[in-house]
Amino acid sequence: MANFAIIGAGLAGISLAHQLKLGGHSCAVFEKSRGLGGRLATRRLDHWQADHGAQYFTASSPAFTAELGRWLDKGWVKPWTVTPWRLTREHLSPSPDQQQRFVGTPNMNAMVHGLAAGIPLYMKTRIDRLEADGDQWRLWDEHGEHYGNFDAVILTAPMAQSQALLPAGVIDATQIGSQTMTPTWAMALAFNQPTAIEADAVFVKDGIVSWAARDTAKPGRPQDYETWVLHFSAQWSANHLDASPELLQQQVVEVLERLSTAALPEIHQSFSHRWLYARAATAEPISQWHAASRIGLAGDWTQGNRIEDAWISANKLAALLLKEYA
Repeated sequence: MANFAIIGAGLAGISLAHQLKLGGHSCAVFEKSRGLGGRLATRRLDHWQADHGAQYFTASSPAFTAELGRWLDKGWVKPWTVTPWRLTREHLSPSPDQQQRFVGTPNMNAMVHGLAAGIPLYMKTRIDRLEADGDQWRLWDEHGEHYGNFDAVILTAPMAQSQALLPAGVIDATQIGSQTMTPTWAMALAFNQPTAIEADAVFVKDGIVSWAARDTAKPGRPQDYETWVLHFSAQWSANHLDASPELLQQQVVEVLERLSTAALPEIHQSFSHRWLYARAATAEPISQWHAASRIGLAGDWTQGNRIEDAWISANKLAALLLKEYA
């Protein structure tokens, strides 16, 4: 039995830990935040909540489609049957497609919580250094506490955070250096009364906001307040990394006013969140395992930029590690 340390408790990290645990190995997961799921995120406030990270996910590969079926059976996810609309500077119109969309229920990270059962989790623990100890690894956090020893370490945090932990000569630096991740501002608003907006999900093509969704239209969400989540475009977000909540809300309200056939009701509450590493722009899958150093990589950015890619990265690496440590 091998002892693995996994840094990052998003879908990739927890899926990997789950599969290694099923294979008879020991895993410990370290997460700098207080919650599981990474960008599969739902924030809960006073009688309302909002999915301010990933808005939905899709499935295309046979392996992930099979995994999705298991999640559906357990009630961790449900289909989101929605007809998207499209908003340009001149027009607002339905833009139906054949895409099947899914969301976690009752929160976007429900499947991550389900998969994490029985796995040791070190929450609010920021690992900032890896130390080689013979043929094993010791982990150090920002407060000088150490953990280990571990037979292998898997980094599943966003690219820049994982790269900062990689010792020299591990994984092809030119591969990682060619990857980029773009930021996204998200803002959620809860209204005291229903809005006069017909669409539940809108792809916005105005250069500022890129997405708007009625969060309360998703299955299993609280209905006390009508809730909307809007994401800003990557370019606008990159140019306004320090945008104030007032500026963000002003832009969001302007978009919602364009969607509505009547004046917007009073806003009950709102919040904003900056995802500094929101979306990967990965051209080709990168190498995930460095056998000589016993360090691996997983996460959507190693394979693509979708939720499915995060799971695929974990599935591929798990298969390799189960063979390596058989």
